[in-house]
Amino acid sequence: MQSSTDPAQVMTPYQNPMFKPLATLLNKPGYLSLAASFGLLSLLAPAAITLPTPPAQAGTCASNCGPKPVRFIPGQQVKVELVNRTAGMILLEEVQGSDPIPVSPTRSFRLTRRGGTVENSSVVFWDSLGNPLEVKVSQPSQDVLRIEVNPGFRAPGDRSIYLQDDGSVQIL
Repeated sequence: MQSSTDPAQVMTPYQNPMFKPLATLLNKPGYLSLAASFGLLSLLAPAAITLPTPPAQAGTCASNCGPKPVRFIPGQQVKVELVNRTAGMILLEEVQGSDPIPVSPTRSFRLTRRGGTVENSSVVFWDSLGNPLEVKVSQPSQDVLRIEVNPGFRAPGDRSIYLQDDGSVQIL
């Protein structure tokens, strides 16, 4: 049985657009700039990879290490001061069983702690309207933990401070 394919319709690999040689494509106006860009990139890429880099320098973070972490001496009595920097009422509570204490906007409250860092202890706070809060802790003196409560923008926000018996402070 013979094939009915006309020899004039059979394409050679050079006639098939998928197999056109690069020289044929470079003769077209749009392809020349594209090919030139790739050629330039292929020449620059090895140079970018092999450029000498300055040696690593060891040093201290004395000028660039950020604020030092808040830490107390284990067993020390710690006074807790909450500063409300929000526009709403903040409620403050010691987890050991106190009633919530309202702290008005722009006001502060110093909490007399029953313990210090001897026992793990927590302070819980929340906005009376349920808005998220963001907290910044600091240590203005050796025995004071200052909690600055600011409006938060990510729910659920910060809700408590955990004072561990090793003297470290965590924001939860």
